[in-house]
Amino acid sequence: MIIKNKYTTYRGYDFEGKFRIHSQEWTAPDAAAVATIHAAVTLASLVTTTVTTSITNPDFARVLSITGTKAGGSLTGNVVITGQDIRGNVISNTIALNDNATVVGTKAFKTVTSIMFPARVTAGDTVSVGISDLLGLECIPDKAVAIKGYNNGALEGTLPTIVAGATIGESTIDFDTACNASRTKTATYYTGDQTAELSRTA
Repeated sequence: MIIKNKYTTYRGYDFEGKFRIHSQEWTAPDAAAVATIHAAVTLASLVTTTVTTSITNPDFARVLSITGTKAGGSLTGNVVITGQDIRGNVISNTIALNDNATVVGTKAFKTVTSIMFPARVTAGDTVSVGISDLLGLECIPDKAVAIKGYNNGALEGTLPTIVAGATIGESTIDFDTACNASRTKTATYYTGDQTAELSRTA
């Protein structure tokens, strides 16, 4: 941008006046855990299994995880989770199984409406769906960096890790201190986005 008057010419770069600092709080978010969203499902032979019942929604918009328990030498396949993000948009996340490992997804779900499990590799294979430590943001960050992070009002020495997603469902935060259902989390970050009225976390 160039501003001219009779006295001088001013050339400026990288103006960020349209962005603001946003503060978001989560009141005592639950600890990460397996099987929080759905208990272990025994996989069927040759066909996928879709469940829409016995689903427990997370306490806040959270990135979900899957945990397999293999009955044989390996356990592979995709789990497809469908639901809504913090603003009520329909989202879906495909997460690949990795034997008995807990695998974390990439999108934050406020509600879960269905979970599609793959066919089994070995009779007795099971998969459960839980929550990770990653929380969903209520505004899309302008930068993938937090300004400050607080744990129960105490400033954390290490900044939270922020993902500045292309959508609100892909915009997440991971605090340095793990969630444990007793610590209130607070973060400040840059955004040019506006909070939806019904998507505030606290």
